[in-house]
Amino acid sequence: MLKSMSFYYKLLILFIIVGVIPLIIIGSITYGFSKRFFLEQFKQQSYNKLSGISEKFDLLAEEYGGIMNTLSDLPEVRRALLNKDTSQKKDIEQRIHLLLVGKKYKASIYLLSADGSANFATSELPSIYNPVKYRAWGIFRTAHTVEDKLQVYPHTYEMPGGGKVVLSMIQTIHSSSGDLLGYVIVDFTKSLMMELVGANDTPFTMDFVVLDPNAYTVLNSKHPELEGTLERNPDTIGDGQLVQSSTSNRMKLVSIGYSPDTIIRQSMSYLQVLFAIAAFISILICVWFAYILTKNVSKPINELVQSMKRIAMGDLSVRIVSQRNDEFGIVGRGFNSMATQIKDLISSAKDEQRRLRIAEIKALQAQLNPHFIYNTLDLIKWNAKMNNTQDINHIVVHLARLLRGMIHVDDEITTLKGEMTLIDHYLYIQRYRFMDRLFVDIQIDSEIMDVPIPRLLIHPLVENAIIHGFEKKVGNVYLSISGVLHKDEIHFEITDNGIGMKHEVLERIRQGTNQGGIGVSNVHKRIQLYYGHSYGLQIYSEEDKGTRIEFILPYRRPEE
Repeated sequence: MLKSMSFYYKLLILFIIVGVIPLIIIGSITYGFSKRFFLEQFKQQSYNKLSGISEKFDLLAEEYGGIMNTLSDLPEVRRALLNKDTSQKKDIEQRIHLLLVGKKYKASIYLLSADGSANFATSELPSIYNPVKYRAWGIFRTAHTVEDKLQVYPHTYEMPGGGKVVLSMIQTIHSSSGDLLGYVIVDFTKSLMMELVGANDTPFTMDFVVLDPNAYTVLNSKHPELEGTLERNPDTIGDGQLVQSSTSNRMKLVSIGYSPDTIIRQSMSYLQVLFAIAAFISILICVWFAYILTKNVSKPINELVQSMKRIAMGDLSVRIVSQRNDEFGIVGRGFNSMATQIKDLISSAKDEQRRLRIAEIKALQAQLNPHFIYNTLDLIKWNAKMNNTQDINHIVVHLARLLRGMIHVDDEITTLKGEMTLIDHYLYIQRYRFMDRLFVDIQIDSEIMDVPIPRLLIHPLVENAIIHGFEKKVGNVYLSISGVLHKDEIHFEITDNGIGMKHEVLERIRQGTNQGGIGVSNVHKRIQLYYGHSYGLQIYSEEDKGTRIEFILPYRRPEE
């Protein structure tokens, strides 16, 4: 396929390949680094988000741990818990509310006596906070793990006033002598925890799972039905996706974040689209530069090729105008010199061919049978003896016109009408010779009468039919001449019922080796000389039956 391409397209493809291949290599490397950078940034942002959540858990624990310590150290609280005195319930609860003023995340706080007989709270006390009934279980058991220290306890229950609690903090309160006075409990609802988790938002969607050190599920943003259950395989959370985790120092909660595959794929698709657009624009620019460069490099070659095509079509006036001093300039000047030489040679050859054709026409003229002239003069003599002056006048007029038409050989081209006029003069005289035996049928399309043809193209064939076909023929003789336009060609046919010829004579005439057949051979060569070797005479003959000559000429309008 490349072999059949022009130099221009080969050069263009080469420049495009040279420009595009490095572009593809650099683009692929850049895309790989960009993809890696994007994933690193994605991981970093995910980790920063989770680290922020862990820090907020620690700040929440520190903030409410301070409130719990403050409440534990208040004398009035310790007295009320020791004496099971609820007379100052309103003042203590008001003090709790004052401690919550200005807090962004407000939790529920409960103060309970050791036997549960006295309590002070910001919300209605849940039934599960019964220290007598559940002291060895759940949150109260956790509180006694380390006395007077804040403990984190994840669990799930519905608050009496509405809302779902997912995490609590508890701390025991002891007297100076070490006796248990009661408990201070802080409850964090799911809505509070979700608000805290979503505070540091990211430019992409993330799902979160919050676990305690024992893999208890505190929060699960994607599957909330799993909250309050144990996660048996924490390592499989977000399996196959981009997963990051962070652990809070105080609460010891493990925050796991993962982004859905669709988010990562969409982000990567966006990156791919950006690179595809950049690659498309870059390739367009590369192709444009390749086109400009190819055009500038191939321009002198194209000029040379086009000039050579014009010379091949016969336009020898074409010249390459160039001010270049490089190799293309040398080739251009050499081409101009060659074109000038070719024009001179062709002009010389045309002159030689014209002289040759004139010589051939003169040869045909010389072939005008002296016997025909002798017979014509003899015909004039007998008519003079018989005082047929009118016939003599007609014969002489047509003979003079015939001779004048054949003598003017400097004009190589005539029209079909002019050629048929010459034939009419010839046949007029021959009708006198053959008396009533000669019958002529001429059928020429009127639309081709003005078509230019070489002079003495049909007349030698008519003369040959009469001289060689009719001279020794007994009885009536018939001559048919037809010219028909068919598409872009003119079909001629000259038919006679003369004596015909033997097969071997016909073959010699066809081969141009027959002695005495100069006229037919001359016409055949001149047709090929004017119109090309695909044209020429076709001769068919049978002895005692006649001869048919056919030939075809291309139709050329008079203005051509």
